Amino acid sequence: MMKRTALYALCVALTLFAACSKADKEQLAGLEKDKASLEANTSGLPDAAVPGDSRPFTISFDKEFYGVDASCSVSLHYTLSRPATLETVASGSWTVSISPSSRTEGEIMVSVPEVAASENVLVKATDDTGNVTSARLPLMLRRPYVAGGSPALDAMAYNGFPDRLATEENFQKLVEAGITMISVEGEDQVYGPGWRDQCRKAEAAGIKVVLFMGYSWQRYLEDPNSKLLENLINEAKSYPAICAYQIIDEPSAVRVNELKRVKDKIRELDPTRPVYINLHPSSVSQAGMGAATYEQYVETFATVCNLEFITFDQYPVFTWGVEDSWYKSLDVVSSIARSHGIPFWAFLLCCREQQRAVPTLENIRLQGNIDIAYGAQCIQYFVWKNTTGTDYAPLMDNGEYKPVYYDCKEYNREMHNREFVFAGSDVWKIRHVGLGSYRHGIYLSPADYPEAISDIAIDGDALVSFVANNGSEYVAVCNKTWQEKLPVNITFAKSVFTIDREGAFAEHLPGAEPFVIDEGDMLVIKWK
Repeated sequence: MMKRTALYALCVALTLFAACSKADKEQLAGLEKDKASLEANTSGLPDAAVPGDSRPFTISFDKEFYGVDASCSVSLHYTLSRPATLETVASGSWTVSISPSSRTEGEIMVSVPEVAASENVLVKATDDTGNVTSARLPLMLRRPYVAGGSPALDAMAYNGFPDRLATEENFQKLVEAGITMISVEGEDQVYGPGWRDQCRKAEAAGIKVVLFMGYSWQRYLEDPNSKLLENLINEAKSYPAICAYQIIDEPSAVRVNELKRVKDKIRELDPTRPVYINLHPSSVSQAGMGAATYEQYVETFATVCNLEFITFDQYPVFTWGVEDSWYKSLDVVSSIARSHGIPFWAFLLCCREQQRAVPTLENIRLQGNIDIAYGAQCIQYFVWKNTTGTDYAPLMDNGEYKPVYYDCKEYNREMHNREFVFAGSDVWKIRHVGLGSYRHGIYLSPADYPEAISDIAIDGDALVSFVANNGSEYVAVCNKTWQEKLPVNITFAKSVFTIDREGAFAEHLPGAEPFVIDEGDMLVIKWK
């Protein structure tokens, strides 16, 4: 009995010693020799002679992952490899109760609060000899947010209404279409006094307002003693619906210092609302940008003007396909916004303009999904009401709503269904797939695959976004064309959930599975 006890102690010592990277090889060889001698002299002793069996024992569950939504509960069946008592070690804000049916199995009920984040919920099992093992519950929080008070993606109707169309009915049509923001032209000298009424109606409808001013700030630069800008801001800041002041569209970087003076003056008058400066896309010339590179152009405005958010416009959908420089714009803007710790906003073409494609649900999906896959927090619809150079838009000059209104409405519904993935998210990696993809980007490789995926085979052009949000991790595979469906085959290394356009979850077990991503759509996968 003493010999077996000595053997057991020596085995433990060997295990610990072998784990040390600086172990003395000669001493280790001596221990191995002693172990062999003890094994030879104790082979006839019964196992019962070992005092206190501390070998690990297991807690197992009948599924690899359980999905649970905020404000919901889930029941897990567990089994133990030896009789033991189970207890909760830590559960944070989640509520955990254990209902054993025997000493080796039972049920664990977990309830998640209405506003929840992912948590590591642990349980501890103690057997009759005092040995302990623990396990993390295989829980995956699927919906971390619920409606009301949670982060949300914004959708703006850019170039919203002339005063004669700014009716309560048309503001309600914005709400019905999932629009959360509208641009309003706000200077009496140029646009008339109707902006005040629009701000009141927007507030009543729950719509935020970006107030555009194209004259008063220029007068301030010409004559710092002019009171036009000061009077406008002092009045405008009394309207709760106003969320930002737009001063210029697509400026050259040569104007950055004077625009900084305007922004500083507006922030002095109203320190609670940001100043909106909409930037060029990367497709513009160096002369138009006023900078040697697009990176320099965007960085100059972000730094000198100390922007609260970056916004740019580009309308990449043509009858022949997607303008490649759009991805360059998104790469640069999203990267610089992230480095400054600020969000970015992006535009989406929803009117017929020049040589670009007629807006359809499919190319609206493509623009919106790629934007939010890069991390955009606001989608700006250009233009909402048709204007010079356009003959088709959601709202026409005569008050008629065109079919594209309903396409925008449908896309906003889909976007809001999945906004818990992208609102406030950290998009930490973007990869491209396909010969027709952005040629200056980084292509997807096996080294990029997350722990839940062992292989991805994509037959066409795709963008793959890696997203972290509120303790959860996602991959979004975006179809980069609106003319064709995209076949994708994915081999899962562990159980995952996909999230469709309805915001519904479907579980997928480990193994290979084919998918077909609709035109302009995306496949969203969650595994943690």
